[in-house]
Order: sequence, then C-alpha cells, then structure tokens
Amino acid sequence: MKETERTKILYVGNDEHFLRTISLQLAEADHEMVCAPNGEQAVKVLRRERVDLILLEGVLPDGDGCQLCLRIRGGEGGFTGPVILLSGAAHSMEIVRALRSGGSDYLVKPVDRGILRERIEENLRRFRSTGSKKDRRWFKQFMIDNSRREVYRVEEGRLGRQIFLSPLEYAVLEALIRHQDEVALYRDLYRDVWQQEDLGDVRSLMVHVSNLRKKVDQNHTEMIVAVRGVGYLFQDA
Repeated sequence: MKETERTKILYVGNDEHFLRTISLQLAEADHEMVCAPNGEQAVKVLRRERVDLILLEGVLPDGDGCQLCLRIRGGEGGFTGPVILLSGAAHSMEIVRALRSGGSDYLVKPVDRGILRERIEENLRRFRSTGSKKDRRWFKQFMIDNSRREVYRVEEGRLGRQIFLSPLEYAVLEALIRHQDEVALYRDLYRDVWQQEDLGDVRSLMVHVSNLRKKVDQNHTEMIVAVRGVGYLFQDA
C-alpha cells in the first residue's frame, strides 16, 4: 500500500455507541472506515475490498467473533492483516482463545479513546514492517493473492473480476513485483522464473511480458517498462 492511500479499517459489530466513538477516532487519524454489522457481511467486504485492519467484536448477531476470526484468516477471507478483538470479558482464558483464533491484539471494553487509537497505530506499524510476508498485495490496478496464486482486477480500491494468467505469466509477474521500482535484469528473471542463469533467447520472456501488459495494465500506464537490452521495470502505475 502506498503511503498516499488512506488506511482502511473494517469494524465488525453492531455496537452503535462504540461505532460513533471509533468513527471520530478514525476521522481524526485520517483513516477510512468500513462497517459490517455481522460476520457474513464482513466476509463479503473482505472479498471485494482492500482492508488494512479489522476491529472485531467478540459477540456478533450471527455468531462468535473468535470463530469468525478463524474464517477470515482461512480460505473464506484470506486476511493476513491485524485483527483486534473487542470484548467485555477480561479473563485470561478468553484472551488466550482470541489470540489462538488468529487475533493480533485484544482490548477490553469500554476502551479508552487514546488507547484505542494507539493500539490501532501500533498494530498497523508492526504489520507494515513485515509487509513483504503478506499473502495478498494490493496495487493500483490489481491484487495478487500469493496463497492462491490468483490475480484480480482492482477498480477504485475495490476488488473486481479475476485476471486469468498462465502459470508462467503468473511467475513472471511475481518476479517483476519482487524487483518493484528497480530494473529486473534478464538474468534475474530467468533465475526467478526458470531457475536458470541464462536461456540464451529473450524472445520467450518478451512474449510473456507482452501478454502480461495486455491482461494486467488495463489503463495503459506503462506499469511494465522495457529497458532495452537490459530487462524490465515494474512500477505501481
């Protein structure tokens, strides 16, 4: 995520008083908020939108917050960002259960506004410091899901239809992303994609890159730039 983009935080729950409180908090910190009143709606939001952090109530109208955390960490949501669970229960067994379900942090309600804001920022900082390990990476025009090896169109920050790539096209895209904002030399791409130092002929690579441009760079922004005789430059354009 680029620093110029607003952080998007999803609140899952139906506590109207808490919702008003965090709305003020997020507005002051220049964060964007998305709301889902229950677990099913939360899963739908995660499937179509980029979300950076989740505030999850322990008790939901359609189930249990810890069970939902397991779902969104798994195949249904594929969410790898911070999840802060919120509950009125302060006993250690409930906290341990929340953390074992995939929670990143646990706050006992009622939550002090200053503490809430600091815990949100701290969880975001911690996650961004290990951002290269994320299964999902969002770019201006597409989202790549490394766990499923799938690529999806992104339009105005929302997830669109899947972009179908061949295994080699996916491998080339993954390699270009690995060298983002620097020139990926032909030999680097050969090594990353074909596990060879030199194929002796760049025409195959050129064909795959050309196909990638057509499929991924819908807006024709020169996302992938050829550096003649050297390699390619991938930019989030």
